[in-house]
Amino acid sequence: MNPHFLFNSLNSIRHYIIKNESHIASNYLANFATLMRKILDASEQNKIELNEEIETIKLYIELELLRFSNKFTYEIIIDENLKNMDIDIPTMILQPFVENAIWHGLLTKEGEGKLTIHFKEIQNENDEILCEITDNGIGRKASFNTKQKKSQHKSKGIDITIERLKKHSNNKIFSPLKIIDLEDDNGNSLGTKVLIYLPIL
Repeated sequence: MNPHFLFNSLNSIRHYIIKNESHIASNYLANFATLMRKILDASEQNKIELNEEIETIKLYIELELLRFSNKFTYEIIIDENLKNMDIDIPTMILQPFVENAIWHGLLTKEGEGKLTIHFKEIQNENDEILCEITDNGIGRKASFNTKQKKSQHKSKGIDITIERLKKHSNNKIFSPLKIIDLEDDNGNSLGTKVLIYLPIL
C-alpha cells in the first residue's frame, strides 16, 4: 500500500469534516478502517481467499472513486466456475497494480476512464488462475514521461512480485506477470493491460 494513499485518505476525511459533510466523512472513515484491517490481516498471512481479496480491492477502488469524484468507472468480472470454487491465492499481489492503473493511467486521462479486473479460469496443469487488470488510460509511455522519478521504484516492485509468484507457481517456464501496452493501428495508446498468473495455494 502506497504511503501517499494513507495520507491522502486522512486528508480527504479532514476535508469532509471541515466542509461539515459528516455523513460522507463517516462513511469514508468506516470504509478506510475496514480496508486497513483487511490489509493488516492479509500482511500476516501467506494466502488469502479469492473472494476476500476481491472485497479488499473493491474497498480500495471505492475509496479512490469517492476521493476523485467518480472520475472513472470500474468493473470486476469473475468467471462463473471460479465463483463456486474455494480458492486461495498469494496475499498482497493485486492492489499495487490496481493502484498503478488508477494513478498512472486513469487520473490524468481526459474523458471517462474505465478499469476492468477480470478473474479467469485457466485450463492447464499449473494450478493457477489469471487476473487481467485493464485500463483505458494514457499508457505507460506518457506516464513515464511525467513520472520518471518513480520508474526505478516501480521496477523493483514488479521484480519482487514476480519472484513471489514464481516461488508458489508450478509454471517454471513462463513469467507469471506480463504488461501489455494497448495501442490502435496508428500506435496511439489505448491503455494498459496487466496479466497476473496467480497460483492456487
